[in-house]
Amino acid sequence: MRLTRSSVLIAIASFAIVVAGYAAYLHSIDFFAADRCLDGGGSFHYDRGECSFTESYRGEVPALWPF
Repeated sequence: MRLTRSSVLIAIASFAIVVAGYAAYLHSIDFFAADRCLDGGGSFHYDRGECSFTESYRGEVPALWPF
C-alpha cells in the first residue's frame, strides 16, 4: 500500500486539529469553572482552582480566555 502525498497531509492535519482541540479544552476548563462559580454567587480562587462561598479571592485575576 502506497501513501500519497494528500493522504499524509490529511493525516497530519487531522492529528493537528485533534491536538489543538484538546489543548483548547484543557485551557477552557478553568474559564468555565470560574464562570460557573461566579454565576452561582461564589468567589473563584484562581491559585487553588476552587470555588468558595465564604471567603473572597484577594489575588490578581489571570487572563483565562485567550481570545
